[in-house]
Amino acid sequence: MSNTRASRIELLVDVLLERARSTSERVLRVAVTGITASGKSALATELTERIHARGTPCFRVPVDGFHNPRAQRHRLGRESAEGYYRDAYNYTLLRERALRPLGLGGDRRYVVRAFDVEADATVDAPRGSIAVFDASFLLRPELREAFDYRIFVQTSFEQAELRGVQRDAAALGGEDEARRLFRVRYHEAQRIYFREAEPLKYAEALFVNDDLDHPVLFLQQEGG
Repeated sequence: MSNTRASRIELLVDVLLERARSTSERVLRVAVTGITASGKSALATELTERIHARGTPCFRVPVDGFHNPRAQRHRLGRESAEGYYRDAYNYTLLRERALRPLGLGGDRRYVVRAFDVEADATVDAPRGSIAVFDASFLLRPELREAFDYRIFVQTSFEQAELRGVQRDAAALGGEDEARRLFRVRYHEAQRIYFREAEPLKYAEALFVNDDLDHPVLFLQQEGG
């Protein structure tokens, strides 16, 4: 098989479909995680679309729908890396309103957003479907065991900064300010995450994404 992006994604889809067949009485919960601007949301979207195209129900749950209110997110300061790592998301709500309902013994009724007026708009997930969650810190100790499969999107800090500045410059006050915030807040928070949670130890798939057209995929062997 070639090493094009499409071929790597198809191989990953094969793995997820096989896992879903072994958990056909519930929902397969997949984590797609990586540093800010690594390309995790794009990969989550691509996986969701390709799984649908292969005939298995699949839905994406962007974890941005579980942000804390701004006052809590910024309680340590707008630029605090520690604050971004500790306070950006409401992990309790994510577990209770999305991950647990989709797991073994859950009722498969989950929410896609918890911090807005749609918090009580539950959605039914069919048995045997696949739920793809994407966010930066999904392999924290309090979350990682709630996932059935874990994909880490690995991109260098330098490459992710280039992408992130291009993407977010308008929202963050221009290129220079975006570059500064990536360095002092967003990517510094990832370094805290790496030191404390060691996320790469818990990933079953490593999607090396510096070259968007030719990513490299490493898969953990069964029992490895």
